[in-house]
Amino acid sequence: MESFLTTVSNLIREKELPALMIGGHAVTALGHPRATYDLDLLIPRTSAQAWSSALAALGLQTYAETANFIQFEAIPSLPLPPVDLMLVDDEVFASLASAKIDSSPIPTPAVQSMIALKLHAINQPARENTAQDWADVIALIKANNLSLDDPGFAAIVSKHGGAAATERIRAEIPCGT
Repeated sequence: MESFLTTVSNLIREKELPALMIGGHAVTALGHPRATYDLDLLIPRTSAQAWSSALAALGLQTYAETANFIQFEAIPSLPLPPVDLMLVDDEVFASLASAKIDSSPIPTPAVQSMIALKLHAINQPARENTAQDWADVIALIKANNLSLDDPGFAAIVSKHGGAAATERIRAEIPCGT
């Protein structure tokens, strides 16, 4: 039996559905192993209906939907993990996809883009638990030897996380980072 990630990867290829893997599986693919029980995908907003139909065909049903997220769960008789779709404008998706990492079996945003997404999520007022996001940010920085001494990376952190993010990263990763 193939893994659920492979099943979704095949769906992406066969149905030509645009997606980048984000969340825990992406953090693992980008160098820091972590346990996760769901699959998070970033997709262009214009593909949401096609994704919803494709996931329904696998036996997943929508259980929550907002302007920027659609969350799916398996019908009770199927042992499939939940799938969360994060919807972004086509231009944002194209920008992230242009620098994607071809992680197997589903591509991810580049590590600095992934950190930007995590910092953006941390700053959302409705975000209740940011501890895992912060753990991912710090782990990705360490695993990929990133440094706030790099002006390009420092600009990304400043833009998406602000001065508080820069201070927190410096406090958690001392010695030139």
